[in-house]
Amino acid sequence: MAVDPPPDLIIEIDITGPSLDKFPIFARMGVPEVWRFDGSRLAIYELFGGDYQERDTSLAFPAVAASDITALIKESEEMERPQWVRKVRSWGRNRKKG
Repeated sequence: MAVDPPPDLIIEIDITGPSLDKFPIFARMGVPEVWRFDGSRLAIYELFGGDYQERDTSLAFPAVAASDITALIKESEEMERPQWVRKVRSWGRNRKKG
């Protein structure tokens, strides 16, 4: 950590096992934000006072809400991939403008 700073964001996908036991490690490293997808919902956590607290929006990407990412993931299961990719790109462009 003295040479390379911690990442700004860690993304954990918890399909086969929970990553909550890793959160204290991330906190000791000083990672300010963790995204955790549990197979049905994305949660965004912010490091605050040595512990992670859930929040609605991202620190790294302020225009991104957990509920938006969850909805996009759910839509990926229902849409053809090219159509879904176009939707995500459009969604991302609209976030940059706003």
